[in-house]
Amino acid sequence: MEGIDKRDYYRLNDQVEITYRIVHRSDVRDTEPDDFFDLPAGFHVTREIYELEMEANEMLRGITDSNRQLGSFLHNLNKRIEILAHSVAAANQPIADAEEDKNTVISEGGLSFHCNQLINKGEFLAIKMVLHPSLVGITSFAEVRHCGIIEKESTYQVGIQFLNLSLNNQRLISRHILRRQSDDRRRRLRAESREED
Repeated sequence: MEGIDKRDYYRLNDQVEITYRIVHRSDVRDTEPDDFFDLPAGFHVTREIYELEMEANEMLRGITDSNRQLGSFLHNLNKRIEILAHSVAAANQPIADAEEDKNTVISEGGLSFHCNQLINKGEFLAIKMVLHPSLVGITSFAEVRHCGIIEKESTYQVGIQFLNLSLNNQRLISRHILRRQSDDRRRRLRAESREED
């Protein structure tokens, strides 16, 4: 992702549980980000369910076009599986070493978040994230692009760029952003309709 401009991706102010570890450049080349965290057994279950759902969406559209009743049944079944996956992920929450950050900005290319530690530009991190409300867990390596102090809060604002992020994880982040935008739009429309009443 070298040379990618942060403006190439839509950014979303969000709430993400983030845990990070400072790692060496060689770790990025020779290990997996999962290796740096004690992940609960169900950490990747929701992500895997969503990945399978993305693969099946095209087939589901085709089935629905040819047989509406079967398509509706499969969509209903898919929702039930999603609820089960969410329950499994919720059973593994909260993640004890995660810092829930209400000042997170997320995109397919990276993250910006607050932390209590100065992390030098150019350092490498292993990142563990849990996206809300889906509880999708994602791990990735990242490089620190900037880190500056926020005087009023005595914390640091850290900007990172994901490294070697899989296409599926990138698509999951994109889907998360789209869903959050859609949810925000629905909330605004509901609030506006209440004001008109």
